Amino acid sequence: MAKELEVAYRTLLSKSEYTKLSKLFEDKPANLQTNYYFDTTRFTLKAAEVVLRVRKRDQYEISLKRKKGYNQIELSYVISEEDFKKFCETGEIPSLEIQAELGELVKNQKIVNYMSLSTYRIFFPHKHGVLAIDKVEYLGETDYELEFQAPTRDLGKKDFVETVKELGIVYKKGETKIKRAYNALKRQ
Repeated sequence: MAKELEVAYRTLLSKSEYTKLSKLFEDKPANLQTNYYFDTTRFTLKAAEVVLRVRKRDQYEISLKRKKGYNQIELSYVISEEDFKKFCETGEIPSLEIQAELGELVKNQKIVNYMSLSTYRIFFPHKHGVLAIDKVEYLGETDYELEFQAPTRDLGKKDFVETVKELGIVYKKGETKIKRAYNALKRQ
């Protein structure tokens, strides 16, 4: 199980900004991932600002994200495809560590998969962190964002501001991918 601290800065991109950046960085690594989001039917986790997801890339990884001040703590654990399918069918979390972390919060409520979103991501080391250029699809919608992940809040903010300026991007405040997708779910 991995436990990491994540500090991320983001700006939404217009389609033309995304196209410009994807051409500029077409030689950088890229991947397609799909995130499956889980909660109780009453959205108990969302109310507590906790995100439970399974990410499918070249393998399946279950993650629990919990906000801590300006940072997020993330617990991650690789699971098999069979464990993922069983989780979707039964709601039984395939990680004892994550089960323990959520025990008091969830109690006897069933966990269900309520949404998925796919991200095509171009990513690479940049300044003191990692820069990602994302095309995000969920619930029939598509949007774009630039995200900068950094080791510390102060260094990350400085590098992010410089990067946005250097790339000629107009800063557009944006929620996290999951919040944007959740807002789209509420509109349906």
